[in-house]
Amino acid sequence: MDAISFVLGINSAQLRSHTLKDMIYRPSALRPQGQSTNIDSRLPRRAFVTLVYENAQKREVKFTRIVTSAGESEYRINDKHVPHSVYNAALVKENILVKAKNFLVFQGDVESVANQNPADLTKLIEQISGSLELKEEYDRLKLEQERAAESSSHAYNRKRGVQAEIKQYQEQKQEAEAFERLVQERRDHVVRYLLWKLYHVEAKQRELESDANARQIKSDDAGKLHFELENAFKDARKEQALVHRERTTKELNIKKLKKNIEGVNPESMSLQEKMDHLRNRLEQTKKSGERLKRDTGNQELVVQNLEKGLQNLERAVQEYEATVPDANLSGGPQLSIDQLRVYEQLKQQVSLQAAAEQQQVQDLERQRKMELENVNRITSKLEELNARKTQLLEEQAQLNDQGHSLTADGESLTAKLQLRQQELAALESERIQTHKREVELNERLQATLNKLMEARVGQRENEKDTKFRECLATMKQMWPGLHGRLVDLCRPTQGKYENAVATALGRNLDAIVVDDQKTAIDCINYMREQRVGTATFLPLSTLEPRPINDRYRSIARGARLAVDVINCEKKYENVVHFTCGNTMICDTLQIARHICYTLKEDVKAVTVDGTVIHRTGLITGGRTADQPQTKWKNSDVDALVRTRDALLNELNELSKHKRMGSAEESARSDCSGLEAQLAVLKEEYTTLERRALGVQDEINHLEREMAEIETPRPERLDELIAAIAETNKTIKQVEDQVFAEFCGEIGVDSIRDYEALRFGASQEVTQRRAEFAAQRSRLETQLAFEREQLSDLQARLSKLEATYHEDSETLKQTGQSAVDLQARLEKMRADIATYTNDLAKCSEEEENMQKRVDELRRELEAKGRDVEAYLKEMNLCDAEIEKVHAARTALFRKCKIEDIELPMIRGTMDSVLTNDDVSSTQNGSSMDVDNDEPSQLSIRTTDWEVEVDYSTLTTAERRDSSHERDAQFREELKRRGNEIEEMAPNLKAIDRLEGVEQRLDEVEEDYSAARRAAKRAASEFEKIKQQRYATFYDAYSHIAGQIDRIYKDLTSNESCPEGGTAYLSLDNLEEPYLGNVKYHAMPPMKRFRDMDMLSGGEKSVAALALLFAIHSYQPAPFFVLDEVDAALDTLNVEKIASYIRQNASDTFQFIVISLKNALYEKAESLVGIYRDQGNNSSRTLTLKLDEYGTA
Repeated sequence: MDAISFVLGINSAQLRSHTLKDMIYRPSALRPQGQSTNIDSRLPRRAFVTLVYENAQKREVKFTRIVTSAGESEYRINDKHVPHSVYNAALVKENILVKAKNFLVFQGDVESVANQNPADLTKLIEQISGSLELKEEYDRLKLEQERAAESSSHAYNRKRGVQAEIKQYQEQKQEAEAFERLVQERRDHVVRYLLWKLYHVEAKQRELESDANARQIKSDDAGKLHFELENAFKDARKEQALVHRERTTKELNIKKLKKNIEGVNPESMSLQEKMDHLRNRLEQTKKSGERLKRDTGNQELVVQNLEKGLQNLERAVQEYEATVPDANLSGGPQLSIDQLRVYEQLKQQVSLQAAAEQQQVQDLERQRKMELENVNRITSKLEELNARKTQLLEEQAQLNDQGHSLTADGESLTAKLQLRQQELAALESERIQTHKREVELNERLQATLNKLMEARVGQRENEKDTKFRECLATMKQMWPGLHGRLVDLCRPTQGKYENAVATALGRNLDAIVVDDQKTAIDCINYMREQRVGTATFLPLSTLEPRPINDRYRSIARGARLAVDVINCEKKYENVVHFTCGNTMICDTLQIARHICYTLKEDVKAVTVDGTVIHRTGLITGGRTADQPQTKWKNSDVDALVRTRDALLNELNELSKHKRMGSAEESARSDCSGLEAQLAVLKEEYTTLERRALGVQDEINHLEREMAEIETPRPERLDELIAAIAETNKTIKQVEDQVFAEFCGEIGVDSIRDYEALRFGASQEVTQRRAEFAAQRSRLETQLAFEREQLSDLQARLSKLEATYHEDSETLKQTGQSAVDLQARLEKMRADIATYTNDLAKCSEEEENMQKRVDELRRELEAKGRDVEAYLKEMNLCDAEIEKVHAARTALFRKCKIEDIELPMIRGTMDSVLTNDDVSSTQNGSSMDVDNDEPSQLSIRTTDWEVEVDYSTLTTAERRDSSHERDAQFREELKRRGNEIEEMAPNLKAIDRLEGVEQRLDEVEEDYSAARRAAKRAASEFEKIKQQRYATFYDAYSHIAGQIDRIYKDLTSNESCPEGGTAYLSLDNLEEPYLGNVKYHAMPPMKRFRDMDMLSGGEKSVAALALLFAIHSYQPAPFFVLDEVDAALDTLNVEKIASYIRQNASDTFQFIVISLKNALYEKAESLVGIYRDQGNNSSRTLTLKLDEYGTA
């Protein structure tokens, strides 16, 4: 398959080898590893495939394609080298279309065709029909047509726009000419109005300057007197400060000494308590020492008795050892070896005859020993318990003594605690009284300070308000567009709403209303130059209030909108609406809560008493009614100052008493310390009681344990001894019988006599020595224990004596420290008395100095008020002059900025500086100098070299400077301005009309060219569209006509001879290549279903029918099928084979690659491929089946 595809020009990407040079066979498997690469030079460097084709004229044509090792292709026809285009044209001439692949079906193509979507089927038909080659030209011409149509439409719209523009400019030209006439008339009136204002401003300026010179002389005289008084006042203050510093130093010394005394008192009490504690400890130590001495003496007697007992035992041991005979313990008759052998045999005979009795003796002896050990153990246990009980009784006595001592200490501490608690209660009562007095004095002092502040602040506020009102009046004269403060432009409808309205307006209450932003900016600049504070400006032209919600007017009884309770002129309604908005005025706070919280309305509610519920839900107190201002006199202020000083002095004395009143803290600390000590004693006493109870419990336990111990019975031991003797008697009888003859031989009465002489003495001595050793061990153990007890008592006694001596020394040292501390206290008290006397003298002197300072202060304030009055008059006069200068400057600058030419006697308007000119002059002349004073250059620059010509003013206009005359000028200007504003012409219409007419000619020419281009593009596009349609539809109609017949041939059977049904459909009939081609196949005896719902075999049959139908359009002379039967069952394979047999002919050849014998057994001939292992290459076998008959 790769060879056929390769020689017919199929792209290498669709073959199994993606690059052409990979198709060159190189038998690398035959080359041994490690062999030189020189062998590579002998390997194949090129490969080729030759296709021998016999055409309809029975002429053979050889098509050869060669691939080199560089991956390049060469094409040959009948062994003649040709380019690829000629090679491909020769194939096309034989109807072999490489791009459309109408001559082969690759392995897997059947499945892909069966699963392809309608868009892919459309593309496949385009490839077969050749219409796909027209797609690029089609898309290009279509884009050109759309662009040409868009350009034509745009040119047409431009033409219409220019025509409308010409008509509009013709109308505007007439309006502009009338507008210019009105503007000139208004300009002439403005010049006359400005001349009138300048004339009267200059006249007022000359009058004010004369008055200012006279006032300056009076102000200088008053300032000189005030300076002399100020120097005298400063000298008196310095003297007063020296006396005050001395008095303060003495107060600090007294305070420091009292603080030291307060610090020493706790130390003194602590020393006294320490001494008491040491005395108690010494007494308790003494008692404990006497008790320990008594216990030590008793213990010494016990040790001495044990030592005497041990000495007596040693003497008894010595006496016994002296009585032991020195003779040979192995006396008696001496036996020969034979006799000893006979003795052993007879001894064994006795053991056999008296075995039971001997065993009984052993058991009884063992019981006797156990009984004896039990008696000794019980006796030792009782002795230990008695000793422990004695020790516990002694410890109990000690605990009782300690308990009595702790009880005495607790009673002493309780008495001291009660005494200090009584002192603390008295100190707390005194402190409470002092605090009440202090609170009362602070309240009176606060009220006095508030009155003083109201007096002084009132004076300052009056001056500030006066200056602001004067500035506001001046600005009203300078700028007619300034209307005034909002509070002066509106009023509440009723007096009860005054507080509520003031609160609703808030910070906008004192806002200044102006016509526009320009007026506001001019006023702000003027206020900055005059330094009169800040203000909020509300321009009427730019305010955009939110619409009022009419629903709030009836939302609740007792509530109304704030804008409904404010009266103002109609032109100020927007300002009121802007500042108030939807704010509600409510009669009570409950109504306001109902609106904001219950109804959840997003509004600000204000009650008539000034309470505010904000939109956030917060409640504030709002504003209170304005209080009447108090007129303060100098005598009232002096009385308030004296009251303030007296209250401060008394508070100072109370503060001193408070600072010195740490005795309460000391008493509280002592009480806490005593309570803590008492708690510790109680805890120690509780612990002691628990220990005493524990000792008593242990004594009781010992007594119970001693009572439970069973006393050994002596008769039991006697019974065991008697039983042993009786049993031994029986054994002796057996021994006498057995040893009767042997005893006669050795010359003894009985064998026991022999054994006693031979072994008895040694056993008795050993037993006796063991008894002495046991007794000695018991005595030594008890003596060691008692000596250890004695040593502990002696150590405790030594430690107690050392403690007693140490506490005695500590008591002695503490007593000396207490004496020294008392001496220090006495000295500090004496120093306090001395400082107190000196303090009284300093206080008197300071009081006299204070009276002198107050007198000078009053004189200085009086003179200061006179100076301030003169300065105020001067400032007012200067302000008036500056206002006049500012007004004159503003008029000149207005003319300069608005390009208004005034008639001049001397100079021109070019000499007038604007604000920008002034700023540049300042920056250029004094760039690095900071100037905090008002700009004189901006105010005083009216001394320009100009002189205005007022000859055009009439005598009546020169004499009349009233507001009525000003109003007449303004009204006339306003009337003319309204006429001009109503016209609003386009002054550039005349200039633009000619240009628009020229532009119309150009647009018409562009429109004609665009129309021609659009027609030409539409024509070319229609040609390619029809060509593409015809090419595609020709192939589609042929395939659609063949598909049903082919599908019926492939699906017919005995039960349904007609076979299935298959057809194609288009969803875009006008341009089918842009739409989808849908393929529907219905197998025999099955209803209609989508292709996706068919089985694999059904899909494959339908796909093959489609492929056969496509191949029938411009069929190639041969059709190569690669395993198209892979997904078919045997029945469908046979149908495919039958179809191929029916349609194969001399001019149309089927080449099928198949692995199913049901298909290839029906072929005319077979070609088999196998591998030659020897040559490591492929071989072919051929077989002509048509030479054989049909099976």
